[in-house]
Amino acid sequence: MESPVLSVVIPVYNDAASLNLAVPASIEVLEGLGLQFELILCEDASSDGSLEAANAFAAADKRIIVNHSDVRRGKGGALSEALVISRGDIFCFYDVDLSTDLAALGTLIQKVQEGTDIVVGSRFLDESAVTRTGEREATSVGFNRMVRVLLASSIRDHQCGFKAFRRDRLMQLMPYVRSRGWTWDTEVLALAQACGYTVEEIPIVWKQGDKTNVRTGDIFSMGWSVVRLAWRIRIARDYPKNI
Repeated sequence: MESPVLSVVIPVYNDAASLNLAVPASIEVLEGLGLQFELILCEDASSDGSLEAANAFAAADKRIIVNHSDVRRGKGGALSEALVISRGDIFCFYDVDLSTDLAALGTLIQKVQEGTDIVVGSRFLDESAVTRTGEREATSVGFNRMVRVLLASSIRDHQCGFKAFRRDRLMQLMPYVRSRGWTWDTEVLALAQACGYTVEEIPIVWKQGDKTNVRTGDIFSMGWSVVRLAWRIRIARDYPKNI
């Protein structure tokens, strides 16, 4: 099989129902892009049949790869391990519940092809259409404001699960990425800005899913992680130099 240009990752944990919808929808959109691609299903110690569903898709389509772990890795751990086995020049991921409309995927990939190092789907652009509860809105706004202040970040939305990267650029950051959980995105984006990478946000259509694996306790741990990250980057200057 010809080497892929694009590696797309879908992390999944105990969400076989969403996976069964996401894979066919993804294949349809990806085939429409006209690029050689691989679809990596990062199945993370699920107990609801997600692994069996992923294996069935992989058996039917050689472009689909299952990356399974018997031990819960967390979102960041799963993405980090998927990056290692990926082969495309562009590394992309999105949430299994397709909370972000895949209509924006072509723009996301095109921006990277045109030379942008990292492209981020953003729920906080005026052109974006977002549907979610007031509680989730308040939490997201508060978190992103904290990140912007503590990390001097210019990005509006750090946690939206819809991102694409130049793989070589992301690989240069990985030795400095500590997070294995939900703050993986924030850490990568903070390191990227410290290194002078180009980062662009694009508008999306986003709808809150019925499920979320983020718990209330995660919000507090994410906040503390940002404080520690701010010290690492702004005080200790622990990020790649001269790249």
